[in-house]
Amino acid sequence: MKFTQIPVLLGLSIVSVFATPNADATALILNGGFESGFTSWVRADQLGSEGTFSLQSGLLSPVGGFPVPAPPQGTTAAMTDAFGPGSHVLYQNFLVPAGTASLTFSLFIGNRADRFVTPATLDFSTPALNQQARVDILNAASDPFSLSSSDILFNLYRSDVGSPLITGYNNFTFDLTTLFAANVGQTLRLRFAETDNLAPFQFGVDNVQLESPSVVPEPQSIVLLGVGVLALLTIRRRF
Repeated sequence: MKFTQIPVLLGLSIVSVFATPNADATALILNGGFESGFTSWVRADQLGSEGTFSLQSGLLSPVGGFPVPAPPQGTTAAMTDAFGPGSHVLYQNFLVPAGTASLTFSLFIGNRADRFVTPATLDFSTPALNQQARVDILNAASDPFSLSSSDILFNLYRSDVGSPLITGYNNFTFDLTTLFAANVGQTLRLRFAETDNLAPFQFGVDNVQLESPSVVPEPQSIVLLGVGVLALLTIRRRF
Protein backbone atom coordinates (compact mmCIF):
# COMPACT_ATOMS: atom_id res chain seq x y z
CA MET A 1 0.00 0.00 0.00
CA LYS A 2 1.33 3.47 -0.87
CA PHE A 3 1.67 5.87 2.04
CA THR A 4 -0.21 8.48 0.02
CA GLN A 5 -3.28 6.24 0.23
CA ILE A 6 -3.31 6.14 4.03
CA PRO A 7 -4.82 9.63 4.55
CA VAL A 8 -7.56 8.80 2.05
CA LEU A 9 -8.43 5.53 3.79
CA LEU A 10 -8.39 7.21 7.17
CA GLY A 11 -10.69 9.90 5.85
CA LEU A 12 -13.14 7.32 4.55
CA SER A 13 -13.06 5.50 7.89
CA ILE A 14 -13.75 8.72 9.75
CA VAL A 15 -16.72 9.54 7.53
CA SER A 16 -18.09 6.01 7.97
CA VAL A 17 -17.82 6.16 11.74
CA PHE A 18 -19.23 9.66 12.01
CA ALA A 19 -22.20 8.73 9.84
CA THR A 20 -23.32 6.02 12.26
CA PRO A 21 -26.59 7.42 13.63
CA ASN A 22 -28.06 7.18 17.10
CA ALA A 23 -31.81 7.85 17.33
CA ASP A 24 -32.48 10.17 20.26
CA ALA A 25 -36.13 11.00 20.98
CA THR A 26 -36.92 14.71 20.97
CA ALA A 27 -39.75 15.52 23.39
CA LEU A 28 -42.32 17.76 21.72
CA ILE A 29 -44.64 17.90 24.74
CA LEU A 30 -43.15 19.16 28.01
CA ASN A 31 -44.14 18.25 31.57
CA GLY A 32 -46.33 15.40 30.36
CA GLY A 33 -46.43 13.88 33.85
CA PHE A 34 -47.60 17.11 35.53
CA GLU A 35 -44.88 16.76 38.16
CA SER A 36 -44.23 20.50 37.65
CA GLY A 37 -47.88 21.41 38.00
CA PHE A 38 -49.35 22.89 34.83
CA THR A 39 -46.09 24.39 33.56
CA SER A 40 -46.13 24.38 29.70
CA TRP A 41 -49.88 23.62 29.66
CA VAL A 42 -52.84 25.93 29.15
CA ARG A 43 -56.15 25.43 30.96
CA ALA A 44 -59.36 26.92 29.56
CA ASP A 45 -62.86 26.76 31.04
CA GLN A 46 -66.05 27.84 29.33
CA LEU A 47 -67.55 30.95 30.88
CA GLY A 48 -69.82 29.97 33.75
CA SER A 49 -68.21 26.57 34.31
CA GLU A 50 -67.75 25.06 37.73
CA GLY A 51 -64.28 23.64 38.36
CA THR A 52 -61.29 23.18 36.08
CA PHE A 53 -58.40 20.79 35.45
CA SER A 54 -56.71 20.36 38.83
CA LEU A 55 -53.72 18.37 40.06
CA GLN A 56 -54.63 14.91 41.35
CA SER A 57 -52.57 12.69 43.63
CA GLY A 58 -53.54 9.86 45.93
CA LEU A 59 -56.84 8.01 45.64
CA LEU A 60 -59.42 10.80 45.81
CA SER A 61 -60.52 13.32 43.16
CA PRO A 62 -59.20 16.84 43.85
CA VAL A 63 -62.55 18.58 44.50
CA GLY A 64 -65.38 16.15 45.12
CA GLY A 65 -63.38 13.46 46.88
CA PHE A 66 -64.62 10.68 44.60
CA PRO A 67 -62.56 7.46 44.61
CA VAL A 68 -60.06 7.49 41.72
CA PRO A 69 -56.95 5.46 40.87
CA ALA A 70 -53.49 6.74 41.72
CA PRO A 71 -51.59 8.50 38.92
CA PRO A 72 -49.93 5.86 36.72
CA GLN A 73 -46.71 7.83 36.34
CA GLY A 74 -45.04 9.81 39.11
CA THR A 75 -47.16 11.24 41.90
CA THR A 76 -49.37 13.71 40.02
CA ALA A 77 -51.93 13.70 37.22
CA ALA A 78 -54.26 16.33 35.75
CA MET A 79 -57.97 15.79 36.44
CA THR A 80 -61.25 17.65 35.98
CA ASP A 81 -63.55 17.79 38.99
CA ALA A 82 -66.38 20.05 40.17
CA PHE A 83 -69.65 20.19 42.09
CA GLY A 84 -71.45 21.74 39.13
CA PRO A 85 -71.58 21.59 35.31
CA GLY A 86 -68.86 22.90 33.04
CA SER A 87 -66.64 22.48 30.03
CA HIS A 88 -62.88 22.21 30.49
CA VAL A 89 -59.90 22.08 28.13
CA LEU A 90 -56.24 21.34 28.74
CA TYR A 91 -53.85 21.86 25.84
CA GLN A 92 -50.27 22.36 24.72
CA ASN A 93 -49.01 23.59 21.34
CA PHE A 94 -46.02 22.01 19.60
CA LEU A 95 -43.97 22.53 16.44
CA VAL A 96 -44.03 19.66 13.94
CA PRO A 97 -40.56 18.43 12.86
CA ALA A 98 -39.76 16.24 9.88
CA GLY A 99 -39.67 12.52 10.55
CA THR A 100 -41.60 9.92 12.48
CA ALA A 101 -43.57 10.64 15.65
CA SER A 102 -45.17 8.67 18.47
CA LEU A 103 -47.77 9.86 20.99
CA THR A 104 -48.71 8.10 24.23
CA PHE A 105 -50.93 9.14 27.13
CA SER A 106 -52.97 7.64 29.96
CA LEU A 107 -56.64 8.47 30.61
CA PHE A 108 -59.00 7.92 33.53
CA ILE A 109 -62.76 8.14 32.98
CA GLY A 110 -64.94 8.82 36.01
CA ASN A 111 -68.40 9.63 34.65
CA ARG A 112 -70.79 9.77 37.64
CA ALA A 113 -73.85 10.04 35.38
CA ASP A 114 -75.70 7.00 34.02
CA ARG A 115 -74.63 7.57 30.42
CA PHE A 116 -72.51 9.49 27.93
CA VAL A 117 -74.16 12.07 25.68
CA THR A 118 -72.00 13.31 22.81
CA PRO A 119 -73.45 16.19 20.77
CA ALA A 120 -71.13 17.92 18.30
CA THR A 121 -70.26 20.68 20.75
CA LEU A 122 -68.33 21.20 23.97
CA ASP A 123 -70.87 23.77 25.19
CA PHE A 124 -72.30 22.68 28.54
CA SER A 125 -74.75 25.59 28.87
CA THR A 126 -77.25 24.66 26.15
CA PRO A 127 -80.53 22.85 26.97
CA ALA A 128 -79.11 19.74 25.27
CA LEU A 129 -77.48 17.15 27.50
CA ASN A 130 -73.71 16.94 27.16
CA GLN A 131 -71.54 14.44 29.03
CA GLN A 132 -68.35 13.55 27.19
CA ALA A 133 -64.56 13.53 27.04
CA ARG A 134 -62.24 13.60 24.06
CA VAL A 135 -58.64 14.04 22.91
CA ASP A 136 -57.75 15.77 19.63
CA ILE A 137 -54.95 17.30 17.62
CA LEU A 138 -56.02 20.67 16.23
CA ASN A 139 -54.62 23.59 14.31
CA ALA A 140 -53.00 25.83 16.91
CA ALA A 141 -55.04 28.82 15.73
CA SER A 142 -58.33 27.06 16.51
CA ASP A 143 -60.70 27.98 19.31
CA PRO A 144 -59.77 25.65 22.20
CA PHE A 145 -63.39 24.43 22.36
CA SER A 146 -63.86 23.92 18.61
CA LEU A 147 -65.28 20.68 17.24
CA SER A 148 -65.21 21.89 13.65
CA SER A 149 -63.91 19.31 11.19
CA SER A 150 -61.73 22.00 9.64
CA ASP A 151 -59.96 22.53 12.99
CA ILE A 152 -59.59 18.92 14.14
CA LEU A 153 -56.78 17.12 12.31
CA PHE A 154 -56.89 13.89 14.30
CA ASN A 155 -59.37 12.61 16.89
CA LEU A 156 -57.42 10.40 19.28
CA TYR A 157 -60.13 9.51 21.80
CA ARG A 158 -63.85 10.07 22.32
CA SER A 159 -66.19 8.72 24.98
CA ASP A 160 -68.93 7.02 23.00
CA VAL A 161 -72.48 6.29 24.03
CA GLY A 162 -72.41 2.90 25.73
CA SER A 163 -68.75 3.11 26.78
CA PRO A 164 -67.86 2.09 30.37
CA LEU A 165 -68.70 4.96 32.70
CA ILE A 166 -65.76 4.44 35.05
CA THR A 167 -62.38 2.98 34.13
CA GLY A 168 -58.89 2.77 35.54
CA TYR A 169 -56.08 4.67 33.83
CA ASN A 170 -55.78 3.19 30.34
CA ASN A 171 -52.77 3.70 28.07
CA PHE A 172 -53.09 4.90 24.47
CA THR A 173 -50.41 4.95 21.76
CA PHE A 174 -50.57 6.52 18.30
CA ASP A 175 -48.22 6.70 15.33
CA LEU A 176 -48.45 10.28 14.05
CA THR A 177 -45.91 9.95 11.23
CA THR A 178 -48.47 10.51 8.45
CA LEU A 179 -49.98 13.52 10.20
CA PHE A 180 -46.54 15.02 10.78
CA ALA A 181 -45.48 14.49 7.16
CA ALA A 182 -48.44 16.61 6.04
CA ASN A 183 -47.74 19.39 8.57
CA VAL A 184 -43.95 19.80 8.78
CA GLY A 185 -43.08 23.22 10.19
CA GLN A 186 -46.63 23.88 11.40
CA THR A 187 -47.69 24.53 14.99
CA LEU A 188 -50.36 22.12 16.16
CA ARG A 189 -52.24 21.65 19.43
CA LEU A 190 -52.80 18.57 21.59
CA ARG A 191 -56.10 19.01 23.43
CA PHE A 192 -57.79 17.12 26.25
CA ALA A 193 -61.42 18.18 26.72
CA GLU A 194 -64.29 17.26 29.04
CA THR A 195 -67.88 18.55 29.25
CA ASP A 196 -70.54 17.62 31.80
CA ASN A 197 -74.04 18.90 32.58
CA LEU A 198 -75.64 15.71 33.94
CA ALA A 199 -73.43 14.78 36.89
CA PRO A 200 -69.82 15.19 38.07
CA PHE A 201 -67.17 13.87 35.68
CA GLN A 202 -63.54 13.24 36.54
CA PHE A 203 -61.34 13.11 33.44
CA GLY A 204 -57.78 12.18 34.38
CA VAL A 205 -54.73 12.71 32.15
CA ASP A 206 -51.17 11.56 32.79
CA ASN A 207 -47.96 10.31 31.17
CA VAL A 208 -48.32 12.40 28.00
CA GLN A 209 -45.37 11.81 25.67
CA LEU A 210 -45.03 13.10 22.12
CA GLU A 211 -41.64 12.22 20.68
CA SER A 212 -39.86 12.37 17.34
CA PRO A 213 -36.50 10.63 16.84
CA SER A 214 -33.57 12.83 15.88
CA VAL A 215 -30.30 11.53 14.37
CA VAL A 216 -27.19 12.51 16.33
CA PRO A 217 -23.62 11.13 16.30
CA GLU A 218 -22.98 8.36 18.79
CA PRO A 219 -20.52 9.41 21.54
CA GLN A 220 -18.05 6.70 20.51
CA SER A 221 -18.18 8.02 16.96
CA ILE A 222 -17.04 11.43 18.13
CA VAL A 223 -14.12 9.88 20.05
CA LEU A 224 -13.04 7.81 17.05
CA LEU A 225 -13.28 10.88 14.86
CA GLY A 226 -10.80 12.67 17.11
CA VAL A 227 -8.42 9.69 17.03
CA GLY A 228 -8.60 9.57 13.26
CA VAL A 229 -7.81 13.26 12.90
CA LEU A 230 -4.75 12.93 15.17
CA ALA A 231 -3.51 9.93 13.18
CA LEU A 232 -3.97 11.82 9.94
CA LEU A 233 -1.95 14.79 11.22
CA THR A 234 0.83 12.47 12.42
CA ILE A 235 1.10 10.76 9.02
CA ARG A 236 1.25 14.08 7.22
CA ARG A 237 4.12 15.21 9.42
CA ARG A 238 6.10 12.04 8.70
CA PHE A 239 5.55 11.98 4.95
